[in-house]
Amino acid sequence: MTRMTKQDATNRTDQATGQSAAAEEAFGRQANKGILADQIAAELNVPRRTAARVLDAVLDSVSDLLRARGKVAVKGFGTFERRIRKGRAYKHPLTGESIDVANKETVIFKPSDQLIAETRTNAAPRAKKPQGQPTDDILFQG
Repeated sequence: MTRMTKQDATNRTDQATGQSAAAEEAFGRQANKGILADQIAAELNVPRRTAARVLDAVLDSVSDLLRARGKVAVKGFGTFERRIRKGRAYKHPLTGESIDVANKETVIFKPSDQLIAETRTNAAPRAKKPQGQPTDDILFQG
C-alpha cells in the first residue's frame, strides 16, 4: 500500500478539475468570505469575529441599497447596478422549436479603472496605510 503525498493529491485534483498548475500559480485559489474577513482583521488590527461582522454589515447594506435604489457606487472600487436583461426568442437546437425567454432582473458589477489598474499582474502593490490604534472610532468600542 502506497501513501499519497499532498503534492500527489493536488496534482490529481488539478487533473480532475482541468486546471493547470500554471493558472493556479498565477492567480492562486479563489478567495472566500472567511479569507476576506481575515484580511480585514489584519488590516484593521481587530479580532476576526469583529471583522466578519463588519463584512456582513457591509454586504447586507449593499444588498439593501441595491434593492432600494438600484445602484451602489463605491469610489475607487466599482459600481453595482440592478438591471433588467431583455427577453429574447431562440430556436431549440434539436427540435427547431421557437422558445421565448422572459425578461430577467440581474445585478451587474462594473469595476473602476483604478481597481483594474491595481489588480493587473504586473502592477506594483498598493502602499499600505500606516497601522495605528483606532482612537474615537465607535466601531471598535466595547
